[in-house]
Amino acid sequence: MSSNTSPPKPYTQQLETIGFLATGIAHDFSNLLTSIVGQTSLALATLPQDNAARSHIEKAMQAAEFAAELTRQLLTYANSEDAPNELIDLNQLINDTIGLLNTTLLNGLSLQLDLANNLPPIEAKRAHMQQIIMNLIINAAESIENGQGIVLLRTGIEILREHDNRYKFANGRSPLPGSYTFLQITDTGCGMSCQQLQKIFSPFFTTKPTGRGLGLSTVLDIVSFYQGGITVESQPQLGTTFCIFLPLPTHLGIMPNLDLLH
Repeated sequence: MSSNTSPPKPYTQQLETIGFLATGIAHDFSNLLTSIVGQTSLALATLPQDNAARSHIEKAMQAAEFAAELTRQLLTYANSEDAPNELIDLNQLINDTIGLLNTTLLNGLSLQLDLANNLPPIEAKRAHMQQIIMNLIINAAESIENGQGIVLLRTGIEILREHDNRYKFANGRSPLPGSYTFLQITDTGCGMSCQQLQKIFSPFFTTKPTGRGLGLSTVLDIVSFYQGGITVESQPQLGTTFCIFLPLPTHLGIMPNLDLLH
């Protein structure tokens, strides 16, 4: 894989400030959502099964529960510095995250999985890994403008060697030599130009007409924190492929199955 991206400039203080602000907002938002879900549940309990309004209220309930779960994830991520690392089954976490997103975001898309069997676990904070998966799936889904396209997720093992020149990593330096689990997400969306690729990991940059976010900037920070790597390939109208490399916990004696090699 190759990439034209340059490492982003440091935004540590800016991100910390935004993190404190987002945490406070998330707490307040969570309280509001609790009230919305409670009142919607009461409304459903009083409606007959054949009432025409019932399906609309059920959709509102699903949307509120989805928003509540996203808010919980934000709060978990904000407090994750104190959370311990754990051994994580990446394939299971992918399936769990898809179950969360499928009810709203992924309707109309063809979501395809090519997950390696017997994938060894990674050692990380669960909230960090879920943040990576969620951000990349949402990014891929939103790039498909007409809602009719494919998002493909693949996992496997890759061995990176000293001065490995097969990949150009967006975090500016190659990960340490060793065995890595990879997560690859490919979409058939609108793709990006070389100019856009130069900026995608900068906070608040977006290729969308409206909205600003920290999604890819957060992904890059997390991957760098675990001494992993990230690559991106994209061309206008030809889709985009992100690939995340996360180190296997060698100190636990976990050896990769060579049949899973990329």
